[in-house]
Amino acid sequence: MPRHRRSASQRYHDRIAGRYEQIYGDAYWQWHDALTWDHLKRFLPADLATAALDLGCGSGKWGRRLLKTGYRVTFVDLSARMVDEARRQVEAASGSERAAFVQADLMDLAALPAGHFGFAVALGEPLGSTAEPAKALRQIARCLGPGGALVASFDNRVACIDHYVQRGDAAELEAFLRTGQTRWLTRDETERFELHTFTPDQLRKLLAAAGLEVLDLIGKTVLPLRHHRGLLDDPDARRRWARIEKELAGDPTNLGRCAHLQVAARKADAVVRSW
Repeated sequence: MPRHRRSASQRYHDRIAGRYEQIYGDAYWQWHDALTWDHLKRFLPADLATAALDLGCGSGKWGRRLLKTGYRVTFVDLSARMVDEARRQVEAASGSERAAFVQADLMDLAALPAGHFGFAVALGEPLGSTAEPAKALRQIARCLGPGGALVASFDNRVACIDHYVQRGDAAELEAFLRTGQTRWLTRDETERFELHTFTPDQLRKLLAAAGLEVLDLIGKTVLPLRHHRGLLDDPDARRRWARIEKELAGDPTNLGRCAHLQVAARKADAVVRSW
């Protein structure tokens, strides 16, 4: 795609595609990813013939896990270079015979068959970086078959408040609280894209409007170990901190501490109409 036609999000993700996994590959992110997978795997389909989606796949980290588990996976991302990187990573892992790759905006998944997929992930907050998250969720619901599940993560609106207080600008904070919109901060201003943030209640309503029933919602992470990474150097300590995190993550009273919300939702088995 010509550079002048790419969105800010595409420009940013195209630029970092080749080093994306290195950026998010240290001990903290490994610990964080283990927590993500531990929650996600409870909603995996029992039938390994199920077709799965990795939406906003980036370099394909989660799709590769789904391939390794045994599913057929379609990798989807707005960034062409991220799709290329996901393909490269999958081919290196010898899983390409069960993989497909699509460059697409999550608000337009017309290239994917309706009702075909039994499971989808949208992790790394890709839905919040679309122009219209509600439209993107409707597109995802269209692609899921009856009973199909989605596990997705979103930026937590309450957790963003500290950023605006640190900037010392009350007007900026007031504007953010009205709209729930902020921007991805990167040095190149042409790569700064809008982000939509949500409260847990707003997420439930957003998913319901798309025909998706919330099964579970957790915060990530309650423990602020991103700022205390040295505590994760020892494997036994990592496991102990993970046990504590899991005890805390599902308690609604702790969600305000978390940068992200991870939700599992299911498409209704059938639409009931009254005539």
